[in-house]
Amino acid sequence: MPTAEAHVTTDRAVRYLRQLCSHASRLRHGPGHGLRPGRGHAGPGAEATSDTTGRITLGTARCELTAGPTELILRADAADEEQLRALQEALTRTLERVGRRDGLTVLWE
Repeated sequence: MPTAEAHVTTDRAVRYLRQLCSHASRLRHGPGHGLRPGRGHAGPGAEATSDTTGRITLGTARCELTAGPTELILRADAADEEQLRALQEALTRTLERVGRRDGLTVLWE
């Protein structure tokens, strides 16, 4: 199972965790949304599991989010590289857009 991890430096990690989960939970399958399923895959889902943790799913891919005092940690995995890459791209695009005022950058390892 392919995996990837990103550490996003921010002192507002809880805020961004909540924004990502809220955004992903409201998405539709139509064009123009950052997180959308591929053919034959379940739609996106998200939940904040506590004040500092959350989970986002997209098809066979999922991302566990953890908010710390100085960073937001994203740990993603999927059944295949294509699904992992789609989730990474969607999360990066969304987080960098909502965090542009703070200059957020998402770099996956």
